[in-house]
Formats: sequence, structure tokens, C-alpha cells
Amino acid sequence: MITKRERASIKEIDTGYMEQRQQELERQARRRKGLRRRLGFLVLLFAVMVGTLAVTLFSQSSTIANQQTYEEELGHELSNLEEEESQLLQDIENYNDEEYIAEIARRDYLLTFPGETLYTIPD
Repeated sequence: MITKRERASIKEIDTGYMEQRQQELERQARRRKGLRRRLGFLVLLFAVMVGTLAVTLFSQSSTIANQQTYEEELGHELSNLEEEESQLLQDIENYNDEEYIAEIARRDYLLTFPGETLYTIPD
């Protein structure tokens, strides 16, 4: 073990090698520091990109769900409208039929043909 007295008597070698080695160690320390900064920046950039993608994905999935619900509602409305259209087409066909018109005239308006007598039966 080296005592304080012995340390005082030991002198540092002042050679070009020691200076060069010291400069190399300082350069390596600066490189490590720069590398850490770059890696930190890249990690931060990656985290921001992942966050942005996650928000976009969530937003788009909710939009898709809303669109699917809307599409289902429109499908039900379309089927209702198609049923109504078929009923209206049937009504048009019926109103072009003279027998159907005569039946409605007798039932709703109590009209009769000449020579007919109308009898109403109480319900």
C-alpha cells in the first residue's frame, strides 16, 4: 500500500503518450455523450410517432364503428322504403282496376249501381 509520503514522491510522467491518451479519453467521453443525446432524441421521436399512430388508429377505429352503425341504420331504412314502394305499386295497380274502385265506392262512399238497393247491417 502506498502512503502519502510515497505519493508525494511519485511524479507524473509528462510524455506525449500521456497527453495523447488523455485526449483520446476525453474524445471518447464526448462521443458517448453525443451518442446518448442522439439515442435520447431518437427514443423521444419514436415515442412521439408511436403516440401519434396510436391516436390516429383509435380515431379511425371509432370512425369506422360509427360508419358501420350508420350503414346498418340506412340498410333498415332502405328495406322499409322498399316495402313502402311495393305497397304503393300495388295500390297503383289496384286503382287502375275498375272492380276494386267499385268495391271502395260501395264500402266507403255507400254508392250503388243503378237498380241496386243498399242494405246496411248494424255491427
